[in-house]
Amino acid sequence: MRKARDLVRGLRRRSFSTARSSTSAPMDPADRYSYNPVLRWNPQVEAYFSKAYGPHHFYRISQALTHPSCYSCIRVNTLKSTSDAVIEKLLAIIQERELDNVVDGMHVSESNAAAKFDTEGNLQSTLGECNNHLNLDEQKKVNVGNFEQLNSQKKSLETGPISKCQLPGLDYVVFVRGSGPHTIEYGYEIDRPPKEVIVSRKCAEAVLRGAQVYVPGVLACSSHVEKGDVVAVSVAVEQPGADGGWVVGITRGTVLQDPYHFERNALYIGRGVTMLSRAGIFRASGGIAVDMNSRVFKLPSFHDVLEGEIFLQNLPSIVTAHALDPQQGERILDMCAAPGGKTTAIAILMKDKGEVVAVDRSHNKVMDIQKLAAEMGLHCVTTYKLDALKAVCRSDESNDTITPSCRKDTEDVTLQSSDSQRVQMEKNPCSTEAFNTDFTCQEIVTNGEGNQRTYTSKADIRKSIRRMRNGPGRNQGIGGRVEKSKGFSPNSFDRVLLDAPCSALGLRPRLFASESLYTLLSFETTESLRNHAKYQRRMFDQAVQLVRPGGVIVYSTCTINPGENEALVRYALDSYKFLSLASQHPRAGGPGLVGCFQFSDGYSEEWLRPGEEELVQRFDPSSPLDTIGFFIAKFNVGPKDT
Repeated sequence: MRKARDLVRGLRRRSFSTARSSTSAPMDPADRYSYNPVLRWNPQVEAYFSKAYGPHHFYRISQALTHPSCYSCIRVNTLKSTSDAVIEKLLAIIQERELDNVVDGMHVSESNAAAKFDTEGNLQSTLGECNNHLNLDEQKKVNVGNFEQLNSQKKSLETGPISKCQLPGLDYVVFVRGSGPHTIEYGYEIDRPPKEVIVSRKCAEAVLRGAQVYVPGVLACSSHVEKGDVVAVSVAVEQPGADGGWVVGITRGTVLQDPYHFERNALYIGRGVTMLSRAGIFRASGGIAVDMNSRVFKLPSFHDVLEGEIFLQNLPSIVTAHALDPQQGERILDMCAAPGGKTTAIAILMKDKGEVVAVDRSHNKVMDIQKLAAEMGLHCVTTYKLDALKAVCRSDESNDTITPSCRKDTEDVTLQSSDSQRVQMEKNPCSTEAFNTDFTCQEIVTNGEGNQRTYTSKADIRKSIRRMRNGPGRNQGIGGRVEKSKGFSPNSFDRVLLDAPCSALGLRPRLFASESLYTLLSFETTESLRNHAKYQRRMFDQAVQLVRPGGVIVYSTCTINPGENEALVRYALDSYKFLSLASQHPRAGGPGLVGCFQFSDGYSEEWLRPGEEELVQRFDPSSPLDTIGFFIAKFNVGPKDT
């Protein structure tokens, strides 16, 4: 432990000293206390994306990834409510929380061209400013594709803080307007910087989307911080370490004494009031640490609001469910279903009639899907714990003639459907029977005379105390264990959705990258991107086997990497002659990328061919629609070769 502490301290000192030595004098407070993050890409990866998009376009994408969308997208559960009813309720909530002042009352920096809304809340030059940066061909794509729909959406957003989506068939989708970036006054004085709280990158990304600063996300803060103090909130992002790796350089509980930490320049996300003292923040296990009252980006938070009636979901994900075009009575597979947003969207589009099989390899994520489906009152969702790479069962295991699902591990079978879990929760909302069996764990001890006595070990007592304090573990939770499956029979589904695990290069905001993403940006080469594509092809092979002839496969990702998108489409069409690209409705995204890329090792990655680009949907983070980066391809399945 001592060696580990010394190593971390050494890395922190070297990291900070390197940053300080790069600047001879303190930075101008106006530059320091600002928000202007920059994504750093591996040179080979940057060259790859610049070839795909063009240098200027890729630069705009990189900028857009560091900012959240200018609105929150809410999907209404039409089985329980309507858009009009939800809008009325949300408006009442906004007024109650005084979010109307948050949305419209704060000064927006006029010098920042990235701002999507002016001080009156109107969408300012979103279409015009984006198109000014596009070349003629790109303008034509935007204008021909969905310019009229975007213009209609702009007018709708101008009418109030909440509006319905104007895309065809998506009137149950509600947009809640936000604003930003704003210029925040942090109260800096010469030789007297403001008190400060440093949060983790993941916490900061959530704050930019409208969340508060919760205790687990706080890494460090200034000394003598008391409850009710006004503090500046900054972000600790990974910095180059002495060993060539990347470290945060700040351990939880650090006291900030040096006012000039250059690692956080231009990484201030707002200002707030502490709800706990410094000691309380680092002693508490949960709760709000800082109430954010001045934010760089202002997006209303609807955490725990209208549960079961609404679901916060990105627009491209909602479009994906529509592209699948599920019909009542069909059997549909969602191969990588967590956290359940697309699963429940599909079930609602089917009017809860049919069967939606949702699988994920994570136990806890499967439980999350069950919980979400139960909240939304859906009965047609069935969940399994299953690795999508093993979704097709072997012929020697196909002994289950009753259902298309192969043999299960019955020892882990309990409640697999969302409806069953809901019934169990209603019958026994606070059961402790699962604990009692563990509390009575005892040992039988015998001696040479044959006498025996029974006692409870200290380890079991400590374990019982922890369970009483922390609540049930995953195997003792309400609803019990999830059902495991060893796969499904070929040709057993009408439609298959493969929202594949990917590099997530389209998610926003990104102050930096997640663990795998940061490696992509900074260390690894384009080989890393190619490895993602290999993994997705194996999953797609499983999907092709599971869907019946005449069925549909929809493939989607949340990345801007053409190797995981257009190259996968090329692989699918070249490998399976019975697959063909199908048109999608509604069409909200732009066309795909045509062409190819030649890697330095001689490998050639082919994307779409002329005429195919209009049959897929690519959502560009820098486009006027202001969404995450996303990709959707839809395939019709013809007669399979025997």
